[in-house]
Amino acid sequence: MVVDSGSFTEVAKRLRVTPSGVSKQLGRLEELLGVRLFERTTRKVRPTLAGLTLSQRARPLLESLEDAARDARREAEQIAGRVRISAAPALGRAVLMPALHALSRLHADLRFEVTLTGRRLDLVEDEIDLAIREGTLTDSSLIARPLFPAIVGLYASPAYVKAHRAPRTLADLSRHDLLLLPRSNVVLPRGVRKLALTPRFQVDDLFAVAELAEAGAGIAALPDYLAGSRIARGSLVRILPRTDIARFPVHAVYPSRRHLPRRVEVVIEALSSVRAVDR
Repeated sequence: MVVDSGSFTEVAKRLRVTPSGVSKQLGRLEELLGVRLFERTTRKVRPTLAGLTLSQRARPLLESLEDAARDARREAEQIAGRVRISAAPALGRAVLMPALHALSRLHADLRFEVTLTGRRLDLVEDEIDLAIREGTLTDSSLIARPLFPAIVGLYASPAYVKAHRAPRTLADLSRHDLLLLPRSNVVLPRGVRKLALTPRFQVDDLFAVAELAEAGAGIAALPDYLAGSRIARGSLVRILPRTDIARFPVHAVYPSRRHLPRRVEVVIEALSSVRAVDR
């Protein structure tokens, strides 16, 4: 810029810095290279032979760098490319996959790589763009955006309720067949813990628990995102509807808040718009 304009002031205006700032930066470059790049007078700045040589050799490199920067910005702003996502299996199947399917129909150039696992992956080491996580977050180095609350309630099939009569209180659960995740994963209210309930089935997969409940095997503790569609089609009914067994947040988690690619943003926006009735 200085070679073309012959003025620190003109360059300073374009870069929105002070003329002295431009002069200092050039001084540091001259000191680093060990050569004088410009002859300075009170009215004009003229490049030396070394300055002209450096300018001619560096110009193509700078233009190439500018082209690469433009391409990188364009890619980040496009709704295209691969998004790598992880989520717990039930949440992924019930909420994430339908949302991604809808997005894929809107944006033909989006591609998804999804890992459904109960393990909390290292987003940087495992090259995950976005994780959908339930409950309390422990890694403060990650950025978390709230999506929606998940509410765990009690559900059973209409056939089970007809055959066994629905419980009226939590204490009544002791005489029913219960379907739960393994104890280590269950969060229950104090009243339920004191009852020392013994489930008929302990299964480490929420979809399996829901399917058992639909088949009439007992009363299941399920999150609303998994029970909602089953309530809508009539295969499950809510038991003790005024009693929430648990309530926890669902977050979108990603490594950095700076310059989040647009392709990742649209996934977060789609999940943020998921309503309770959809779940």
